Amino acid sequence: MKKTILVLFGVLFFLVPLILWPFTSEVFEFNKMVLVYILTTLIVAVWAARSVTEGKLIFRRTMLDIPLLVFLGSQLISTVLSIDPQTSWLGYYSRFNGGFASTACYSLLFWAFVSNLERKDVYTIFSRSFFPGAVLVSLYGVAEHYGIDKNLWVQDVQKRVFSTLGQPNWLAAWLISLMPITWAFMLKNKLTLNFSSLKDSRFFLYFSLFVLFFWTFIFTRSRSGLVGFAVALGIFLLGLLWIKGKEVRKNLREIGLVLISIVIITAISGTQFTLGISSLLKHSAPPVVEEVQGPALETGGTESGAIRRIVWKGALDIWANYPVFGTGVETFAFSYYKFRPPAHNLVSEWDFIYNKAHNEFLNMAANSGTVGLLSYLILIGFSIYLFFAKLKNPESGILNLAFLSGYLSLQVTNFFGFSVVPTQLMFFLLPALSVGLDSEEKDTGGRKTTLSNGRKTVIAIVAVFAFILLYSISKYWYADVLFNKGKSYGDVQRHEAGIPYLKGAIALMRNQAIYHNELSGAYASVAVSENSKKNTEKTISFAEQAVEESDKAVSLSPANLNIKRTRFGVFIMLSIIDPNFLIAARDTLTLAIAQAPTDAKLHYHLGLTYARSGQPEPAVETLKKTIELKPNYKDARLALAILLIDQNQKAEAAEQLNYILTYIDPADSLTIQTLESIK
Repeated sequence: MKKTILVLFGVLFFLVPLILWPFTSEVFEFNKMVLVYILTTLIVAVWAARSVTEGKLIFRRTMLDIPLLVFLGSQLISTVLSIDPQTSWLGYYSRFNGGFASTACYSLLFWAFVSNLERKDVYTIFSRSFFPGAVLVSLYGVAEHYGIDKNLWVQDVQKRVFSTLGQPNWLAAWLISLMPITWAFMLKNKLTLNFSSLKDSRFFLYFSLFVLFFWTFIFTRSRSGLVGFAVALGIFLLGLLWIKGKEVRKNLREIGLVLISIVIITAISGTQFTLGISSLLKHSAPPVVEEVQGPALETGGTESGAIRRIVWKGALDIWANYPVFGTGVETFAFSYYKFRPPAHNLVSEWDFIYNKAHNEFLNMAANSGTVGLLSYLILIGFSIYLFFAKLKNPESGILNLAFLSGYLSLQVTNFFGFSVVPTQLMFFLLPALSVGLDSEEKDTGGRKTTLSNGRKTVIAIVAVFAFILLYSISKYWYADVLFNKGKSYGDVQRHEAGIPYLKGAIALMRNQAIYHNELSGAYASVAVSENSKKNTEKTISFAEQAVEESDKAVSLSPANLNIKRTRFGVFIMLSIIDPNFLIAARDTLTLAIAQAPTDAKLHYHLGLTYARSGQPEPAVETLKKTIELKPNYKDARLALAILLIDQNQKAEAAEQLNYILTYIDPADSLTIQTLESIK
């Protein structure tokens, strides 16, 4: 059974970074998270069966047990008290990593690893799982840079590769955590320049791995990654000096080769701040720092550092208002808008959804409060101490130094971003690998254990329970496939064709609010279509179903602002059928604004809704409030000007129009025509 656990961990480390599936709603993270759920279930089931077989609880105590339990407990309490428990259990939909279920899985994987595997298994994991998987990820990343899949993505993947991880910063963070391990193996197989020796062969194998990983890393053009790599390299070199003292001179050849290779690769390929030789030869312009995929913070426009400061301020305000346990695990996308700084309206990504604080520590503080943040920091502190305490170990000191360097690099990249499935695995399992280096089980002589009927029954119960969990995970995954299919039909305005898929997704996952939300929009679109065909019976039926599904979505996730945005859109569509739905649209926006008082777009749509429902005075006041929140909001100023013209307030209308032409868009034809009409 130990071998089975080792194989399953090997599959985990090999496949998680690699796996993706284009037919789910999120191509990368969702499938990686589902794979973690599946493998955790299998590993824990085999671990339990092994304990039953041997007639004892197989559990190895470590210094991280209490910190890990405290952190897990803080996440559980935060989940129970969450403003949106469904999100806290499984994670924010489209992100997935970070929900309580994922944290529980990572914790169980830590304990399963340290309790069942030993020193030789750690080396097996690296040679047969970690490194082969990383090679495939990196080779694909390099090929991506040279255009292998340039037509598959909206993003310019040749400028900033993301390989199978889905975002350049995530790939960079994961590779940085691995590179120090290649340095440790290089030092373990000291370079002798006797090229026929086995040690030299191994040295150049690990050196080649490092070169490949670093080359791929350079192609990510990740700024946070550069800082993380500098920290990893600095910690490794300082740690090496501390461990070996004057003896470090014996490793100058290996260290020098690593440093020279860094300089050469950087000189050839360049960075986001410097031209490479290849660019100079092509006479190309300097590389542009461009965040090409992921949350709005990473997609260009306003400088990302400026946006981070705004988002971080919002996170701090959430923490100040929910200081103990936060708003709930992974609920930042809901809580942020209550405390969103008005300055956010003035950046280029002002109307994007922010589901992370783009700082793992502030994200933890906002979602899990002081208790969650402190327990997280304590866990990090104990993990660092775990590595540090073993640096002088002659057998494993250098490898523990590599783990420490990679672990600290993760904290740096997480400070400027957030964890994802592959990096979170490293966060929890690098300490487990370190513990495993000190574990060596005694040979039992291959004795077989005869199982009693009672033990067989317990193992059968474990197997049944594991099967039920695997079935539930499979339903969760397949529901998303159906949801994505239904949503894809909606994206091309084939809503009626998508409805059966959305209903199928709901049949599998009845409590998933976004499924009901999407179905509501589909029903509303079909109702409008049937209304245009004068099919009264179908129009009424689909309209009623649209409202019913929207009600379910809101009841399942009342804190989800996006659902209220969709609900507003549903009522606006249905107002074509019955103008009374404008009242429901107005009331929905009023509730949404209570959750997001500084969201200029919500105020703008409320102003338009007042205008459409024949309430010009509140419409004008609401649009004025919109402009206070976002002075450069062209559409709001133009709408306000048109309302003022209708009220014969031409001077004030002209003031709004002149503002647009002076400060926002001097060439806007509609504004020019409107201004000329009142002169």
